[in-house]
Amino acid sequence: MTPTTSTIAPRRPRMERLRIVLADDHPLVLAGMRDLLEKDLSVEVTALLASPTALVDHLTHDLPHVVITDYSMPGDETYGDGIRLVKFLTRRFPKTQVVVLTMVSNPMIISALYDAGVAAVVLKRDNLAEIVTALHTLQAGRKYYPPGFQRDGTVDSRSKFIGERINSLSPKEFEVLRHFIRGESMMQVAETLKRSVKTVSGQKISAMRKLNVQTDQELVAFCVESEIFQ
Repeated sequence: MTPTTSTIAPRRPRMERLRIVLADDHPLVLAGMRDLLEKDLSVEVTALLASPTALVDHLTHDLPHVVITDYSMPGDETYGDGIRLVKFLTRRFPKTQVVVLTMVSNPMIISALYDAGVAAVVLKRDNLAEIVTALHTLQAGRKYYPPGFQRDGTVDSRSKFIGERINSLSPKEFEVLRHFIRGESMMQVAETLKRSVKTVSGQKISAMRKLNVQTDQELVAFCVESEIFQ
């Protein structure tokens, strides 16, 4: 009698979970993102960090697959925030994909973030679940773009006019205004952005011309009313 040999099918290799680090200076946002992502068995949140410096220090010792970072985290003199921080992260840690979470919807800024090397931009005005959609898109080997990016929605004429003025700002002008509205002097803005005082002053003047404001008071009022940096 010929003995029979049972054939056992080889086990499929278990897919590695996506290791994620979250960075935001608002504890409630961090907690909300962690709770949302921990429901997805394909991802693992490995750290919650509250500043750019804490983020960079962590990445130096433990590289995740993905960093999800807020665009605006003021008060960090070492690494700054915004595009300056993003460019540093993509240059220093090229093997880690960067996802930017932001209120900024200016298409020029979003384009500049992709040019700087980010894998995804998630708008805070969208449903928080878009973060999960973005991560699944990255897992599929594609970049994620926010819904409606490069598509015009239906807006009233005043909102459209204000939006056109904001969208006419260059990324550099936008960054100068963002720091100025925080209360920084032109000297502080220049130091933060690593530019000369003459350069940032010229960029501020150019931005004011595009926004059609004549004084610093009008500039602040415009930015507050339009919620450009909220």
